[in-house]
Amino acid sequence: MLKGTQLPRQKGDNFKTVAGVYGTFQDSEANNFSTSLKFEGDELDESSLLDIFNPNSAKNSCSPCPEVRRTKMAAGRAESRLDPIKCAVNGEYTIDCRKDNNEVYGAKRKIKGREVFEFNYSYGKVNAPTPSYDPGGAFLNFKFYHVEVRGMLQCVTASEGVPLAVQWNPQGYFYAIAVAQFGLAHHAKGVIDGNPVPKLLSDGRSGSRGWKLPPKVKGCKVTTATDYVNGIKRKVVAFIGPESMNEKGPTMTLNSHDLALCVSVRMLGPGGLTVEVKVVDGSSGFVHFTHGDFYMEVEGRHVTLGMRSDNLGTWMRLSRDLDIDYSKGMKKSKQVTKVVSVTLHGKGYIDNMTLAASAHNENLMHAADWLLTSLHLISPHLTSPQLTSLHFMSTQLTSPHLTSPDLPQVKNQDARGGWPTSTAMHTAEIKLPPNWYSAMGQGQAMSALVRAHNLTGDCRYLAAAERALHLYTLGSEEGGVRARFLGQLDWYEEYPTVPTSSFVLNGFIFSMMGLYDVMKTSRGKPQKLAQKLWDAGMKSLKFMLGMYDTGAGTLYDLRHVINHEPPNRARWDYHRTHIALIHEMAIVDGDPIFWEAWARWKGYLKGIRSDLNKDYGDILS
Repeated sequence: MLKGTQLPRQKGDNFKTVAGVYGTFQDSEANNFSTSLKFEGDELDESSLLDIFNPNSAKNSCSPCPEVRRTKMAAGRAESRLDPIKCAVNGEYTIDCRKDNNEVYGAKRKIKGREVFEFNYSYGKVNAPTPSYDPGGAFLNFKFYHVEVRGMLQCVTASEGVPLAVQWNPQGYFYAIAVAQFGLAHHAKGVIDGNPVPKLLSDGRSGSRGWKLPPKVKGCKVTTATDYVNGIKRKVVAFIGPESMNEKGPTMTLNSHDLALCVSVRMLGPGGLTVEVKVVDGSSGFVHFTHGDFYMEVEGRHVTLGMRSDNLGTWMRLSRDLDIDYSKGMKKSKQVTKVVSVTLHGKGYIDNMTLAASAHNENLMHAADWLLTSLHLISPHLTSPQLTSLHFMSTQLTSPHLTSPDLPQVKNQDARGGWPTSTAMHTAEIKLPPNWYSAMGQGQAMSALVRAHNLTGDCRYLAAAERALHLYTLGSEEGGVRARFLGQLDWYEEYPTVPTSSFVLNGFIFSMMGLYDVMKTSRGKPQKLAQKLWDAGMKSLKFMLGMYDTGAGTLYDLRHVINHEPPNRARWDYHRTHIALIHEMAIVDGDPIFWEAWARWKGYLKGIRSDLNKDYGDILS
């Protein structure tokens, strides 16, 4: 199915689809379009255009269009052939068009076609809303988010197990919003699609079973040993192989189309793991994990992810989507079709190596652990039977015998309860110095932590979410995330600029969702503080919501009100986010103002606009 893109919204915009430019938009008022479209030298006037897009028009019941003459092509090009094709308008009805190779042309009369060309006033679609919201359930429509594939993220690091952003700094930095969305998206997929039971490949009970030693390579060995994992003494797999990542070592052949490989590993020296994968072109690719002090290096078909030298000798948990790892290195999408084998290098231990179609819960926990601490600690008080494999998440402790009561200090969440962005943000509109906070980052981090708490029963995740409330109480001028609209209404800023604020809509509502999750999960003083912040934010949202409605779409922020800049209209993808967010506000609050906005904003996606003002005779013609 061929898909069209956004219709013009302003005079002079091109009416364009992936198939080519149809014409130029001249003017628009309410739902009436005045357009000049050229089809094979003939112009369609306004009434003809409306006939095409009106399913009830009598003109759409005419006999098939007469044969359209073929155009003469430039020298060296094949003569054009026009074939019939169906065009779907806003997904509600179809009209008959003609296709010339990759160009699609509209027609005034019906023709019989075999294919469908999809016509939409806006790009994208609104996913079916959920009927309820639960702090332990799927977060909004995040099942449809694929965070790792974003171009602004270099890779999912091996050392932290979370995405590395490069949007504002090519050297890479950790961005709380990206980390939290990574965890929330995987959790939502797990809730809705389910978490497949992983296939156990190797652990201390299986020992050397499944591992093959390379012939003519001396010193290779796979056996069972005893070591401390998370302070618990248990049997693990011990191995010895060549230190070089290019040499053959103990290998387990898999030949599986499941691409989520999880393994606990403790290296005692140089070496690591190599995973051979089959690529879409039929060739072999390789993903290596070593204790290098880098995030990702690429050489030919070899992608190497660094686990950092300071983690040498400690247990780490790798939860890898091997297609993402390899595709990120190749800068192409969906490259891996099969996992061929796993090879061990150097000297070390592994435990609980599994393979599955996905590892959603493990990825949520990597995100939550990063938000909690950079030390990937997992509480021994796990209560969910779904998390038996998470007993062996990585613990990077000062001693392998250190038990969980002896917790090191939190590093990623600072003393103010925030997750500062280490790199500065400088755009044409926004300038923020290094180590700035975001209310959206705070809110989404809280939502991820609450879900980790609900999944594991570990109160430390909830405590970290509660600490995050503090920055909501501080104004932007104090280094917090709270702005005040006209000095009266509290607004939690995605980008807390001073001296003026921008009042971004989507970032504010995401910050409110974090407050709601804590408010409904916590007890005592943290619950009361979250309730107070929620009530203040809800008062502001209900008062200010109409300012973001243009009658044909929504606004991203209010800079035109505060800074007297041109209105910053939301792109359709942001508009769809606004629709999803306002739907959640309608569910949790129930105020008709949200339900009405939700219905109205959905209509904008299909070209429905608010009415023009009525003529009261106060303008002389």
